[in-house]
Amino acid sequence: MRAFRRERGMLVAELNADERAAVAAVVADVAQLLGAGRLEDRGATGRPGDDDMPGGLPTAEHLAGLSLRIDDIQAPDDAAVRRLLPDASRHEPAVSAEFRRLTEDDLRQVKTARLTALWDALTTRPADGWPAGALVVRPDAGADLAATITDLRLVLADRLGLDDDEASEALYADLERGLPDDDGGDDGDDGAQPDQPADVRRYLGSIYAALSWLQESLIDVLLDELDRPR
Repeated sequence: MRAFRRERGMLVAELNADERAAVAAVVADVAQLLGAGRLEDRGATGRPGDDDMPGGLPTAEHLAGLSLRIDDIQAPDDAAVRRLLPDASRHEPAVSAEFRRLTEDDLRQVKTARLTALWDALTTRPADGWPAGALVVRPDAGADLAATITDLRLVLADRLGLDDDEASEALYADLERGLPDDDGGDDGDDGAQPDQPADVRRYLGSIYAALSWLQESLIDVLLDELDRPR
């Protein structure tokens, strides 16, 4: 994996085939959590073309015209989905319910559209002469990609039991020294989810760490873009 950089007027990172497959699998899982179905089951007509979504991420025009729900929406049961679609207020259920009714459908569609575009970018060969491993994003779509990576990290953090800085630091320490191989459950003392095998925790933790690093490099490039003279 290579960090984001500016090249030929675009924001470009590089992921090898295994990295692309691992991240794409997480993207598909998060999209399914949001009700999109399995992205890999879509037909060819379901893929946005390069002219429709330049850079592989949707523009504001593609997110317009979203519907308004009239009936109430219940808060999601899955803790990971609650991180993606949080309550507006922890202390005022009526306010949260009304806010969810007004915004949740649109928010799901926005997040799903962005996840779908990222999945397509990860699973199709880039055009215009870019190498096969390149993840190419227009500068004006960089903030949307950063937000999408945040959604991926939120779900992974929930699955890994990362509820605070201490748990995150413990995960990174485990990854640095190598999580022990075992075929039993984790007792949860280090922040891991109960009964989560070490190999699963290592796999999810490695993806979480890689996405965190990739997102940081993207944000660095975006901040550099802001400093460029106009």
